[in-house]
Amino acid sequence: MKKLWMSTLVISCGLVLGACSAEEAANYSPDQIVAKAVAKESAVKGFHMKGQMEVFKGEEQIDDSTIEQWTDNENNKTKIITEAANGDISKTLNDGEKIISYSALQDAAFEMDAPETEEGAATQSQRAQIERRLEQTRETHNVELIGEEKWNGFDTYHIKAVPKEEGEGLTGIEEYWLTTEDWFIVKSVTESKDMKVNYSVSELEINPEFDASTFEIELPEDVEVKPFEEMNPSTEVTLEEAASDYGKPLLTVKNDSYNVERIESFYMQSFDRTEVSQEFHKDGFLQFTLSSFESPDESLSMGLGEEEELEVRGTDAVYSEDVITNLVWDENGLRYSLLVQNPEISKEQLLKIVENLQPVNE
Repeated sequence: MKKLWMSTLVISCGLVLGACSAEEAANYSPDQIVAKAVAKESAVKGFHMKGQMEVFKGEEQIDDSTIEQWTDNENNKTKIITEAANGDISKTLNDGEKIISYSALQDAAFEMDAPETEEGAATQSQRAQIERRLEQTRETHNVELIGEEKWNGFDTYHIKAVPKEEGEGLTGIEEYWLTTEDWFIVKSVTESKDMKVNYSVSELEINPEFDASTFEIELPEDVEVKPFEEMNPSTEVTLEEAASDYGKPLLTVKNDSYNVERIESFYMQSFDRTEVSQEFHKDGFLQFTLSSFESPDESLSMGLGEEEELEVRGTDAVYSEDVITNLVWDENGLRYSLLVQNPEISKEQLLKIVENLQPVNE
């Protein structure tokens, strides 16, 4: 969950928008301001920033991480270094050709080819993300421009989104502070049920000078950079073996409609847990994947777009079909996630599949 929050914030904080003057801002709604800003060609060719992220569950602080990021938009290069409260230091580098990810806690590094980026694609991606976010937020929240504020030395626009109805949806109040000069998010406060995330930027330099060593990372001498495919290697197992490893009832599909073609067990060192994945096919094609792992002390929310709270098998569940079609719930000490691979499977069919799941050993 922590990595999910971090990745979401990294994406958000990388959204550098075109400038919009204070005089113009007074004449527009928050949606119009952002739409006007993203329509302009950004003069931001790169940036260097330092920030902090605090995550709270209720009154308890469960994470306190720092982040430092260098981004060269002209050459599609990015370096991010984060340090978590548990002492784990993570480094991620995209040098335009390769992406290397390193975790001190895992004492491992992995690499993959960097995706090709067409000219102007980054700007279009920013526009699409912001417009989509605004569209989603308007459905459940009232968005307002609080005004211009001075925060931590930055001149900012303060935008706030409040749920239209108390308890509606999975997200609560959302607040963002964007610099008036470059429309860079320098502070945000977001809520999701009993979770609250505070993000803040302490240092920000727009269009800095980068040298040859900027987009390099130092790794311990004994760390070998391995292909990304070797990360969290899996082992093929039987359902009985998987259930035995958990020591708890493991659910599966027991009918002739779908055939289980592959069962994999893999240990995720970064989360210190073992995950079991069951692939179900029909007529030779993958239909859905049922994954399970020991229930964490975290929200059911995946943080992937709009989500709906449901009840399945007598317990709470979260359903999403915005980014992916997925259903998540906890049962008998295990967290289950059913990911639909066949787009023709409807929500009603998915719920029927879940309601008919049975323990392996019954």
